[in-house]
Amino acid sequence: MYVPPDYVCDDTACLHDLIARARLGTVITMSAGSDGGAPEACHLPLLLDRRRGPLGTLVGHLDRRNPQLADLAAGRPVLVTFLGADAGVSPDWYHTSPRVPTWLYSAVHATGIPTVIEDAAALRDILERGSALAVPAGGTWRPAQVATYIDRLLGGIAGFEIPLDTLRGQIRLGQHNGPEDWQGVHDALSCGTLQQRRVAEDMAAFGRVISGA
Repeated sequence: MYVPPDYVCDDTACLHDLIARARLGTVITMSAGSDGGAPEACHLPLLLDRRRGPLGTLVGHLDRRNPQLADLAAGRPVLVTFLGADAGVSPDWYHTSPRVPTWLYSAVHATGIPTVIEDAAALRDILERGSALAVPAGGTWRPAQVATYIDRLLGGIAGFEIPLDTLRGQIRLGQHNGPEDWQGVHDALSCGTLQQRRVAEDMAAFGRVISGA
């Protein structure tokens, strides 16, 4: 990922927060083959163990029928990307001129060498921890309610973990604009669609981090 210097984020805690906010990662592997292999990708909700390793460890599971399972088992480096909310910006929202339209977003790229997890108890833990992410606060669903059903599901999935050896981020949330321009964009997005409102929330949470504002 090319990142212009103004948008580089190398703060591990901030990047962990971005991953936790996105949750859904794109796992990219290189399949083996006589032709040199080809890239493969799938989209998976992933857990982040922040304290396992200097940059953290990603944990997840996938369908055993997914051909990427063989790629993960091969022990080759993989790339996992996370993309935050994104939205376009109209020049009308700035207080200064001349301006042109632009796009706001945040992204994190992580790499590491995966390990496949087959142990049933570890798989159950991954499945239950991942399921908890989908249950809203106050929800009454608990894994114990469907324990037998989960037992059947375990045979069809494989777990994996990726201790991270690189973690790179790009934050393009208007943080290098002046205060009035930043506020104008934030206010406009805050009154827009759900996606635009999510970008406004990210601006407030992350868009001032590297500017020191």
